[in-house]
Amino acid sequence: MRHKAYGISNIGKKRENNEDSFLIVEEKNIYIVADGMGGHSAGEVASQNAVRLVDEYLTPDRITDMKADRQLLKRELTNAVLFAHNWILKSARGNKKYSGMGTTIVLCFIIGDVLHTCHVGDSRAYVITPAGIQQITNDHSYVGEQVRSGLMTSEEARHSPLKNQITQALGTPLHIEPEYNEHVLDKDSTVLLCSDGLWDMLSDDEIRDLVNENGALERICNNLILKANSAGGNDNITVILIGLLKGPDQELTETTILT
Repeated sequence: MRHKAYGISNIGKKRENNEDSFLIVEEKNIYIVADGMGGHSAGEVASQNAVRLVDEYLTPDRITDMKADRQLLKRELTNAVLFAHNWILKSARGNKKYSGMGTTIVLCFIIGDVLHTCHVGDSRAYVITPAGIQQITNDHSYVGEQVRSGLMTSEEARHSPLKNQITQALGTPLHIEPEYNEHVLDKDSTVLLCSDGLWDMLSDDEIRDLVNENGALERICNNLILKANSAGGNDNITVILIGLLKGPDQELTETTILT
């Protein structure tokens, strides 16, 4: 299967600067969203370098080897995330201005009809079809752990005052464990990567309905941003949509916008 992708990032309505970053690398089938945190410009530095470093680690030669070895693929996606983590951690320790900076990250790599993800934090990957929406990643957050343990419902987690308390992030001095997942895509699948500025403002059903609207990926991405801002826009909002091309006559196009 071939893919087309579109990404956009928006500052939202409540923040003074945008600490989210994203990257689409069509020739490598790599798609990344990162949501930075930290004082001053530190969060922006963390997220920008996270996406840059993951891309640098996943060289064309590594990508070729990964395609031939599933276990190597999993290991290298994890290593790419840890490579970024170690750089951010070292930079924060060496510069008081960046003390405490960190970032979430969700990395997506597609081979044929299989979606491979590796993530840390609560930026999410979804697979959306006309039949429904499925969150592929688990939130590395306090409420996410409570939901997985059966101590809190998803609805309770959505309204909890602790919903933004993440338990893992790149740059944290605590031990992190990047989580790897894979999912077989069908011809009607659309992959969505997003920061919490989207999913915290919109329910899964609202996201599903917007993504399933007919139209170009650009228009759908913009509608997601508009809807999240209309719901409050409490945080920076970043989305990448990846659609599967279903016929040989369709052109492969990629457009990235940062606003």
